[in-house]
Amino acid sequence: MTSTIIYEGPSLIDNEPIVVIYQPQGRNPKIGNMGQTWILSSKIDPITANRTGQDHSICGNCPHKGIVDPQKKKGMAPERSCYVNPMAPLAVYKAYKKGNYKKLNYGNNLQPLAMLGAGQDIRIGSYGDPSAVPASVWHGLLRWAKSHTGYTHQANIKTSSYDYIKNILMTSCETLEQARKAWDKGLRTFRTILDISEISDNEKLCPATIEGSKTTCEKCNKCNGDNTFKSIAIVVHGNGAKYARGQAWKHGLNNTILARWNMRAF
Repeated sequence: MTSTIIYEGPSLIDNEPIVVIYQPQGRNPKIGNMGQTWILSSKIDPITANRTGQDHSICGNCPHKGIVDPQKKKGMAPERSCYVNPMAPLAVYKAYKKGNYKKLNYGNNLQPLAMLGAGQDIRIGSYGDPSAVPASVWHGLLRWAKSHTGYTHQANIKTSSYDYIKNILMTSCETLEQARKAWDKGLRTFRTILDISEISDNEKLCPATIEGSKTTCEKCNKCNGDNTFKSIAIVVHGNGAKYARGQAWKHGLNNTILARWNMRAF
């Protein structure tokens, strides 16, 4: 199975052109053997888009994008705390621009999308926020899928598809206050924390990040918005972990947690 363009059109966040590319299952040590969906600007590469703030089309108001710096000529935005290694979406973007991916034509008939995702474990938004994309794309792709995971930061962007897909996604949060507001609405959350002691009774630590664990996202499959399970918390990790301290100050996390964080080696 080859990678396929499953959406080309305006972002529901700001109406700028975006593209969604579905890659069939590929092995990843943490994620496992899951299909990937890359949500990208169709006119500018992910690194330049991030540095200049033009990734708003695909990332919306996510606080992990970093600080826009028009004076910076290369690289990512300063203080970017997103865990995604930018080289992965960059490679996908370059292949897209070379014309390496075929577009799936389906119009209002979602069956071709359903057949594409049939029997697959699918990660919605390997890069980019699913709420930037029409809900019909995800409902079609997931119709006969085996399982899926997905996350969104766009609860407050009314033009996005959030209201139509919030029950199949985890609502991303950075503070307990944000999480509680989501819980009051019957939603499950995926909250980044600095220290394991921050976990509340309504949350469970992401099992894929527990030291020595062999659990993968594919095996766990709990980040799917199903509110019969506890919400998930995860200690910040990945390429942007060193900027978590700065994020902590912005979100007002307590000094005890910050003191512990300062002792961690990143």
